[in-house]
Amino acid sequence: MKYWNIAPLILGKGPRDKSFFTYLRDPGIKIEIAMLAWLVFNEDEKMIIDTGPSPPSRTAKFHKPVSQTPEQTLEAQLGRLHTGFDEIKIVINTHLHWDHCYGNSLFREARFYVQRREMDYARDPLPTSAQMYEAGQEGIEPPFEGIDFELLEGDTELAPGIRVMLTPGHTPGIQAVCVQTREGIYTIAGDTIPLFDNLKVPEHDPFIPSGNFIDLREYFTSLGRIKALGGTILPGHDPRVLEKSVYP
Repeated sequence: MKYWNIAPLILGKGPRDKSFFTYLRDPGIKIEIAMLAWLVFNEDEKMIIDTGPSPPSRTAKFHKPVSQTPEQTLEAQLGRLHTGFDEIKIVINTHLHWDHCYGNSLFREARFYVQRREMDYARDPLPTSAQMYEAGQEGIEPPFEGIDFELLEGDTELAPGIRVMLTPGHTPGIQAVCVQTREGIYTIAGDTIPLFDNLKVPEHDPFIPSGNFIDLREYFTSLGRIKALGGTILPGHDPRVLEKSVYP
């Protein structure tokens, strides 16, 4: 088997209340989160996990604030890794919130993967979720529309050493991506585990869910599956993942 490497891509930052990411903990504590995508690669193949948020001008109108420097665009981040859009043959969206799939249309040669449960909900979300999918806003087409997705039905191996795991809770169809590296499994957890602080629990306690969820019972089941998997977890919005340029 050819092992994979993982490079985090920084696509912007934004101020948030920490309790939005750590359920019922740390209200009023302000943190800065990272908007992330992930280049997963070996000597023969390259794929992208998530494609980041909309530009700040659009984000300011519809969502919580995000800043983005010229060096933090998706094109610039791939360029520093000597990679162009057309080299990417697989795009995996952990879920279809606006800050995880806005860049999909840039990848003209890729196949796109998302869970069927996620697509079904994205097209008909509860009112409390609609803004996250940019659904129901007059004159606005959600960023996942127009993409020819291959819809997955639960846990699926997409390539040798690349497996997605259905982890509902944050959204009905969110998925984590399990990557086989030379140092074991790395799990790109998306918003199921947004911060390293979600992992700071006693050995036999469950991980801490985000404060933004659809189904808390399903969420705890998903957190248990990720914890039982072992390996290394890469959270979906923690700037500290950028302390290494490539994993492992």
